[in-house]
Amino acid sequence: MLRKFRRRIITLTVILALLLGVYFEMTVFAPKRVRLRFETVTSSTLPASFNNSSVAVFSDVFSNVDNLRKAVAHINEFQPDMVLFAGNLFDTQPDDETVKIIQDLLASLPDKLGKYAVLGDVDANAANDITRITLQNAGFRILDNGVTPIFNNSNESIQLVGLNTNTEPAFPSINEAFTLVLAHNPDVIDQLSDKAIHLMVAGKSMNGQIRIPLLGSLLDGPQHDKKRETVNNTLLIQSSGVGNREPQLRLLTNPDVVIITLKNSQ
Repeated sequence: MLRKFRRRIITLTVILALLLGVYFEMTVFAPKRVRLRFETVTSSTLPASFNNSSVAVFSDVFSNVDNLRKAVAHINEFQPDMVLFAGNLFDTQPDDETVKIIQDLLASLPDKLGKYAVLGDVDANAANDITRITLQNAGFRILDNGVTPIFNNSNESIQLVGLNTNTEPAFPSINEAFTLVLAHNPDVIDQLSDKAIHLMVAGKSMNGQIRIPLLGSLLDGPQHDKKRETVNNTLLIQSSGVGNREPQLRLLTNPDVVIITLKNSQ
C-alpha cells in the first residue's frame, strides 16, 4: 500500500513539474527567446552573382522593443546582404519614444542590397502613417504591389515583388528572372498559382504561435503556418515574428529572424 502511494505521489509530482515547465515556457521563456533560423534555397535560375548571398526576413514586431533589439543584434552580427520586413511593426498607436527607439534600431540594419518592407494588417488598421514614416526614415523602401530589380555587382539581377495583402493584391508584370515575393499574408500564395515565383517569404502566421505536436496550432490564423513548405511549385518560407500578439504566449514557435542563403544549383 505504501509503495503504491509513493508511486502515485511521484507520478503526480512529475506531471505537475511538466505542467509547470510548459506554463513557464509559454509565458516567460519562449516569448522572449529570439533566435536566428537558417534556410537554404537552391535554384538554377539564380544568377551566379547571387550565389551564397543572404537575405534576412523578419516580421510582426508588435511594438516589442526588447525583442526587436535582440533581433537587430542577431542580424547585425550576421550581416546579411538584404533585409526584408514582412509587416506589423506596431500593435497600437505608438508614443514618440517607442517610435524613436524602433526607428533607430531599424536604421542600424545593414543595407548592402537594400532594405525592403510591406505593411501588415495591423499596420493598416492601427498606425499606417506612422509605420510608413518610421520604416522610410530607417532606410526601408516600402513595396506596394510593385517589382524591383536587385543587382549584385553585375548586370544580372533578381526580381523582388512586394505585395500589399491588405487590399486585393495586384501582381505586377515580371520576366523570367529569379523572382522573390515579399508578402505579409502567406495565404496569398494560393492566388498566385499561375505566376512563376521561385521563393515567397511572409509573416503574420507566427508559425501558429502555440503549437501542439500532432495537432498543430491552437489559434486561428492563416491556413499556411509552417516554417517552410512548397505550395503550387513555389517555396514558401515564413518568419514566426519578432514580437507576440495576443495572447502573449508561445509554444514550440520561438520568435525568430530567418536567414536565407541563396544558392545557384548550376
